[in-house]
Amino acid sequence: MKRRLILAATAVLALVSACSPAPTGTTTSSADTGVLRIGPLATLNLLTLNQADGGLAKEVEAAGGSVQWSPPFAAFAPAAQALTAGQIDLTSGSTTSLVTALETNPDLVAFAVEENDNDTQGIVAAPGKNITTLADLVGKTVAVNKGGTGEYLLLQALASAGIPADAVTRTYLSPQDAATAFSSGQVDAWATWDQYLAAAKTTEGAKVVALAKDVGAVNRTIHVVSRAFLTAHPAQVAAVYRALQAEAAKAAADPDYLAGAYRAKGASDAVAAAIKAVRPPRIVPADATIQAEFAQVARFYQTSGLAPGLVDTSRSTVDATTLR
Repeated sequence: MKRRLILAATAVLALVSACSPAPTGTTTSSADTGVLRIGPLATLNLLTLNQADGGLAKEVEAAGGSVQWSPPFAAFAPAAQALTAGQIDLTSGSTTSLVTALETNPDLVAFAVEENDNDTQGIVAAPGKNITTLADLVGKTVAVNKGGTGEYLLLQALASAGIPADAVTRTYLSPQDAATAFSSGQVDAWATWDQYLAAAKTTEGAKVVALAKDVGAVNRTIHVVSRAFLTAHPAQVAAVYRALQAEAAKAAADPDYLAGAYRAKGASDAVAAAIKAVRPPRIVPADATIQAEFAQVARFYQTSGLAPGLVDTSRSTVDATTLR
């Protein structure tokens, strides 16, 4: 039963990850052409849902442009590399992944943020491990993705409880490998997010130790554009923002909208039900409040050793509601 739940969650990414992870065409910026090249991630968010229903393309066309979708990327890191190389103009990521990417490319700009109740990321103890609190993690092994959401969440949780970071062993695994290690008991717990969190917490005998909202972790899904395209075509970026808002409104109006999309990608009924139980995200602009959150995460990355120094996030946001 545990294995079926985990496999159902990983199938969501596996089905779309079979595509080529990056476009191999021109590396010339499309800022002069008006063609918005979007590199979606191989997961479900409000951007990928827009790809499926065509709403985003219509908004961009109304703003005088057109849209070209690339094959999906497995994670933000390769998508950010494609942005830097001029292969795409827009993609999705997370606060933590953007902070990491800004170390090498300061011309990545967040323009839209998926705001939720901070309950889609969490640390879950594997069945039979007798872990119910953060203190119980001392001396245990926790699966995380290196430098990303999982590692940030774990370190923030330990810091909030006054537990030294080295009191817990971090096991660096991809989400798919972490799912296997969790279900087989090779790790004691898993710091994870979205459909993986849904799969982990619905595993029989598993225990949610803490959610992001419990430990002060701030790591949102964000949508990012290159500064070159933003400067050349602000109206198109504003159009994408409106399309994301419209998609969020659909999810809010229909409780089964997101869950149904996950089921269509292979998620089990149990995982879909767990996703449905969480309030869907709202789209908000990357305004001064979000800018302050980015700076907060950057400081944590510096003090926790996740980054070699303090990453400058001062130019990493734009309020899409002001674009014309």
